[in-house]
Amino acid sequence: MASDVTSLLEVYRLCVGSGIFEMHLSRRDMQKECREKLIMLLYCSMNLTQVNPGELAFALPQAVNLAEMGQTLRDKQLGFIFCTEVMPPNHELQLMLVNTIRKDLESSSTARVCLALSVLIQTQNDDVIPAVQSHLQALFMHKSISVRRRAYLAYHSLLHSDPSRLTPLEDAVVLRIQRTLPSIDSCAMAAAIKLNQVNAINDEVNALLPIVWQRFNRQPRSLTLLVLRALRKAKLTVPNVGIVLEIIKRTSGPLVRVLLREAFIVLSSVSAEVIQECQMQQSLSPVADIRHLLTSKDPNDQYLFVSCLDCLSPTLWAGTLPGTTAILDEWEVQEVMKLLNSHDRLVRKITLRVLQAVDPSLVGAYSTQLLQNFPIGSTLSDKNEYVSRLLDVGELQHGNDGEQYASYLKDLFAVAEGDTQGRTEDMSVLEVGVEMVLTHIRDFDISSRVSCVTVLAVSVTELDARIGPTLMVVISALVCEYCGKIATSPLALLQGMASRLVSYGVTVQDACLLSMLRMSAECDHIPHTVSKLVTEISQFSGKRIRNRCSIFLTYCDQRNVLAGIIAQASSSSLPDFSAALITYHSSPAGTSTPVRLKSPSALTGLSPSSPPRASLSPSKLRYEAYATPQAVPSLRHLLSPRRNDSSLPSLGSRTRSSSRASEHEMSLAELSRTITPGELTIVAARGPLQEISEVDLVRNSNAPQNEDLGSRVDLISLDTAFSEVPVTFLTPEPNFEEVWDAMENSNLRGWCESSMDNVVRLLQSLQHSMRVIAVDQPPFEGELKVLVVASSDSPLAEPKQGAALRLRESEEESCLWRLRCDDLELRTTIKRLLEDI
Repeated sequence: MASDVTSLLEVYRLCVGSGIFEMHLSRRDMQKECREKLIMLLYCSMNLTQVNPGELAFALPQAVNLAEMGQTLRDKQLGFIFCTEVMPPNHELQLMLVNTIRKDLESSSTARVCLALSVLIQTQNDDVIPAVQSHLQALFMHKSISVRRRAYLAYHSLLHSDPSRLTPLEDAVVLRIQRTLPSIDSCAMAAAIKLNQVNAINDEVNALLPIVWQRFNRQPRSLTLLVLRALRKAKLTVPNVGIVLEIIKRTSGPLVRVLLREAFIVLSSVSAEVIQECQMQQSLSPVADIRHLLTSKDPNDQYLFVSCLDCLSPTLWAGTLPGTTAILDEWEVQEVMKLLNSHDRLVRKITLRVLQAVDPSLVGAYSTQLLQNFPIGSTLSDKNEYVSRLLDVGELQHGNDGEQYASYLKDLFAVAEGDTQGRTEDMSVLEVGVEMVLTHIRDFDISSRVSCVTVLAVSVTELDARIGPTLMVVISALVCEYCGKIATSPLALLQGMASRLVSYGVTVQDACLLSMLRMSAECDHIPHTVSKLVTEISQFSGKRIRNRCSIFLTYCDQRNVLAGIIAQASSSSLPDFSAALITYHSSPAGTSTPVRLKSPSALTGLSPSSPPRASLSPSKLRYEAYATPQAVPSLRHLLSPRRNDSSLPSLGSRTRSSSRASEHEMSLAELSRTITPGELTIVAARGPLQEISEVDLVRNSNAPQNEDLGSRVDLISLDTAFSEVPVTFLTPEPNFEEVWDAMENSNLRGWCESSMDNVVRLLQSLQHSMRVIAVDQPPFEGELKVLVVASSDSPLAEPKQGAALRLRESEEESCLWRLRCDDLELRTTIKRLLEDI
């Protein structure tokens, strides 16, 4: 895959920088070749991430010419597509493109008119409106239904931001419906659904419902669906309620699920009294007509049932009012309750909403039961799932009440991260919980948000209150975003957060230190106790937290500098504040000592990209160059097939004493070879030379003996303390690339404040099976490849049971890492290990 991307980039750069390519595009008599070159440019640019804005501007004149003068519809279409994808709204060639569109709208060719209308639907330029508005109105009455449909949609697309200018479209739709009655113009109905205000066509749409019902068995169901969707916005008249009930009764089978769902949505806009009266007159019950879906094992049927139930008032089926009868039997109600345990989160949420409408105490009892039975000692993924269910309940119970929701969060995490769950230092952050809480609070109105943040922030100032790592990350993010808006004292928050730093792991400390720095901008002075606590944390922390503490101590007293950083941030959120801090610190105005900063929001997988780093070229050496080592035939047995056996000793124990060269028949060439820098490091670490065992060199067993080994040797020294974990250096195999590609949806990346050697040693400490592919071996040459498998029985071909890690070393004592792993628990473990260095 890497080679394909490299080739694609080379082709793209060749196309962009080639004078011959530009000459071909400028020759109008070579439209076929022009089309091919434009396709090549579009393909390359859409499949590469290293394309700068404006790189394709040189081809725009030729694309506009192709759209104007193309001999075939295919040529014109490609010219339009290229301009739509590449041309900015204010480009100087926009006027020429608009003129081409206007001329095509006047064409006698239906295909050309449809193509021009399709381009207009995707156009976001307001300058085109005056040029085409009158032409679009004329096309409302075109004989072709394809032209009319596109004309309606193009007009709505261009003018939807100004409802007052949509009057001609409303008039055209009404006129079209009136002229076609009792027939139905599907494109007019599709346009009616798009309109923001449908009062003008309310009567026409209601008049169509009896017509489609009379022809229900003789016409496509899509027309009935169009009318029902238009009635979502129109007001359903009382006589038509009975027709909707009849449609529900006659609708069955998997092919009409959408029609059934649409009919219930239309009923949701009608009062329960009107529906109940129609039920009594016609002896129809919409819930009784769908009760068969409840016993289905098909998840789609279960969702359809509970979502339809959600559209109706409980008085119509639950018997909650005197004189009303329950439609569902007791066992059917129990089946509804079982949907709370569905694997589908959407089904669970809708079921909660239905039960809340019937009786709020049902949801309250369910919440209490979940809290009382919270699993202790379960896996991280199970805890995430359990907490997400509790958060769904809280969102439903407390709605927009920020204060009540905050109290619920405190109770929830007091159980999920309480004393029974262990020490806070050992707990992992529940990423799903962080994401759900922050997303829900953002949906509040501003007053509810402030009240919610205030209640949560007060907990930080209460020294006897236990706050788990997940809730602490949430509070850190919220306090940073709403600092200065909440009633809690920033100084009290700063002191409370500083006193708790020692109780958390690296990722939580990272978020807290950033939030504390933001709060420092609101304080007149920083107490000595805060600086002392941060200094103490720095003394026994890894390099990452030491850097963060250094940043805090540097800027916490510089209110003017912090005010400037806050002003430069794109928003008040924690990730944006972190990004602004990175930008300032890396600028000449910042500190002269470069400090690597990381966004704490990486916990949720929503962090901004890591800052640009120095070149990571693998060709840069940390030592003076040594002579190329000579080929040693006697070492070839190290890569024999039998070394794949499970009995293979670890790298730390796979040594041979250099003092016994005669016993091992070591050749003179082997004794006189150049010692590598890595071997010198091991010699210095282990003691006297006579006690040192020779370090194995891992090479390709298929390489010729006289091959230059300068790019074939990769040495990683491993402590003997972890020798029981098998580590194997592999020759190039497709396995790593296959595993890497299979897990493309679970990406993590970051900087590790340590060398690749140390990273591999730490990965060994996980006691998992490992395979390592050398830096100079494919795939991804220049990077060290590591496959970690959680169980020795699990084959690497199963990506969900393992992790793939790519390490690229920098010229400093650090490396860039990229991780892919479908196993949430293993992914979190490796991520924490890399971040804690």
